[in-house]
Amino acid sequence: MISLRGVRVSYSGREILHGITFDVQRGETLVILGGSGSGKSTLLRTLVGLEKPTSGEVWIAGKNFSAISGAERDDIR
Repeated sequence: MISLRGVRVSYSGREILHGITFDVQRGETLVILGGSGSGKSTLLRTLVGLEKPTSGEVWIAGKNFSAISGAERDDIR
């Protein structure tokens, strides 16, 4: 259902997410834990399409979330 492959996100040359790769299947629960400033909110913003990854891919429902139109992202959300 959700698949991240080598997702990296950088702000002003500072890398926040360092090549994140994981899958979440339908019905599965995932917990995101980490200290302050570790990238939890950045990861969530990237998952819902509010941030574009610097590199890597976010796949949701079989579609590359970074490569589809805003209308398609809204339908998936």
